[in-house]
Amino acid sequence: MTTHTPQDQAGGETAPRVSILIPNYNNGRQSSRDGNRDLIGDLLESLERTLANEPVPFEILVFDDGSTDDSIDTLRHWATSKTWKATGRPFLTLMEAPHCGILSITANHLSRAARGDILCRLDGDVVCLTPNWVSRITQAFDEGPERLGVIGPMQLRVDGRVHAFGDWLLHPKGYHHIGHLMDPGRINRPMEVDHVMGCFYCCRKQVYEELGGYDESYLRGQTVDFGMRARLAGWRCWAIPNVEYIHAHSERRQRSTEADTTGGTASSMGTFEQKWGFHRVAPDLDEVRRLYAGTPLLWNPRWLSELDHTIDEDGPVGGRARTEPLTPELSDWGRFAAGQDAAFRKSVETRLGAVFDVVRQAGRPKRLLVYESGHGLLCHMLAKNGLTCVGVDRRADHVEFARAITESQSYEAGSVSFVHQADRRTLPADSGSVDLMLISDALECHPNPAAVLTEARRILPPGGLLIIVSQRVAPHVDPPRPDRHPYLINELAMQFMGVGGFELVIDPGRDDSSRDIVLVGRRVSTQVGTTSPRETARSPVVRNEPAQTDCEMMQAGALT
Repeated sequence: MTTHTPQDQAGGETAPRVSILIPNYNNGRQSSRDGNRDLIGDLLESLERTLANEPVPFEILVFDDGSTDDSIDTLRHWATSKTWKATGRPFLTLMEAPHCGILSITANHLSRAARGDILCRLDGDVVCLTPNWVSRITQAFDEGPERLGVIGPMQLRVDGRVHAFGDWLLHPKGYHHIGHLMDPGRINRPMEVDHVMGCFYCCRKQVYEELGGYDESYLRGQTVDFGMRARLAGWRCWAIPNVEYIHAHSERRQRSTEADTTGGTASSMGTFEQKWGFHRVAPDLDEVRRLYAGTPLLWNPRWLSELDHTIDEDGPVGGRARTEPLTPELSDWGRFAAGQDAAFRKSVETRLGAVFDVVRQAGRPKRLLVYESGHGLLCHMLAKNGLTCVGVDRRADHVEFARAITESQSYEAGSVSFVHQADRRTLPADSGSVDLMLISDALECHPNPAAVLTEARRILPPGGLLIIVSQRVAPHVDPPRPDRHPYLINELAMQFMGVGGFELVIDPGRDDSSRDIVLVGRRVSTQVGTTSPRETARSPVVRNEPAQTDCEMMQAGALT
């Protein structure tokens, strides 16, 4: 390994409090999509600009993993010719090594070489926006709660909106970004989170040394594992809003490294699942609670206390909370018949249309199961069109109402029946007994969606079809109710595929943006199940402050 080391800095220079660590592989102009964007140069210029008057001592260490583009020349120039104007000290220290292609290995090299007690790891295609951000990071660590071990700034998009204010991981939706597409001005205080973005990842060196560094078996996603281990050891994680940056990875061409391939992503997902016992984007939260009972991983009571499975008061296609006794006039039946709620009628028609489209292309199913059938309106309409429909609902009063209101109906070719789901984890249907299943507006108000999808996989035979319809909401708008977790298109598709055993038939990313999200998947014969979990060493429980979820950010004062 070659090192471009600055002159001995012992002559009166204060030791760095913060080590800025930059792993680099092909982040030069030659690797940008248009051939004009000097990604690593943009990062270094942003550091020069934002840290020119930084009062907290810091160092910049760069590890080049065998780059083959012009980024290595840029780094050598900055290492040998650039200095900090205020002090005259060299701008950065550069280490070079043959290509290995595993970020966790290069990150470990950097972290071991660091002299600071706070490590700030930046990807080579990041642009820092906040002046004196090192001071703000150190202040957050110094003034934050006890055992605050990991911090992440707020990642912005090029258009100025939020890309991520930290991430949730142990959440009904699994791994996803917090605050996506919000106005950053609405977020005004730190928030405790499960994970922060690995492209700008700050931790105490004490945490790094205590954990033994990054797990080098991961091709990518090593900070998710690192953060889980830190939390398990009793360390806490914050996202802070007063440091901002942009990650320009979309401006870089695909690199010839396994970590950047679909196979590399799948490998890292599999490594995580084998190690922790659940899938990153499709965690069975009941299983998570069982595996990690009594540990700090269950710090967030909003999602990880004993699941009460509060049942939605709304009808099967949502809309109004109900406190009055249920009557036909107050039910979905009366609401649809009145014809005054155009949005409600459109939502019903979208769900009917999704089923009829599938039936036209795949043939009439022998048995259709509608999950969370509510007041029975959808099942009634499907049966009127000749389908044999079974409605399943977690609420016994919904089942009783649906039975009563459909008793007087006649169905020439179809039929309808309703079943109460007494066991919240098991659908009342035999394995492989359902040809077609509709999940309508259920996952976003269910405390454990992965368990529902796993049951759908069980009751559908190979070739069986699953339709998921979810209300489309603006991603930057708080959910109408705190017990809901609306999906973005990509979040729903990722969780669906993460459960395994399905293939997408209709890509929701190409769906009609004017209507609710519709996803159609086919059950495949090769079942992808959860690998055997490895029991992880337990740590003493650490008491934490209550969690703040997306829609709770406003209530807790994190938003303005």
